[in-house]
Amino acid sequence: MRIAPLRRPSSSRRWTELLYRTRRPVEVLLTASLRSVARRQPDAFDRLGPVRQATIRIIPDHLPVAFEMRPDGVAGSIRVVRPDSNAGGASARISGPLLTLLALFDGRGDADGAFFQRRIDVDGDTAAILALHNALEASELTMADILGLPRRLDPMLQTALSVVGRWRQGEVRP
Repeated sequence: MRIAPLRRPSSSRRWTELLYRTRRPVEVLLTASLRSVARRQPDAFDRLGPVRQATIRIIPDHLPVAFEMRPDGVAGSIRVVRPDSNAGGASARISGPLLTLLALFDGRGDADGAFFQRRIDVDGDTAAILALHNALEASELTMADILGLPRRLDPMLQTALSVVGRWRQGEVRP
């Protein structure tokens, strides 16, 4: 009888595990950012009503992690989770390319267009997604706000995201 050799995890699998195991700093940063926006603009979160208690799973395509957001104002939180983990606790789910999702969160993207062009998928409580979209639109977030960085860095972040977006579409050579 022959025993098969142990298989080593692929390099991408190791990176996925490393990213997931070091998720806590990302959770702290994103939760602090969410709460900071809630302190500056509490009226945007008040518009959410009962959706504040909802858990919304955000799944960027081609990333080994997903995010679960509970937009409960200054008590809100963002957790990093595995995209394939049980989403039973999530009220709603939105997935799509990372750059599209980021554009939707900071108001640069057209949510209706992205949905009808099937660049994003929405499942579950669509009222929760719609309420979140309206609250985000009213809060006029910048990418710097989303990442918990000073607003003065936003032009640089927008330029970097634009270059990455054009590169992914083949318009810019590395």
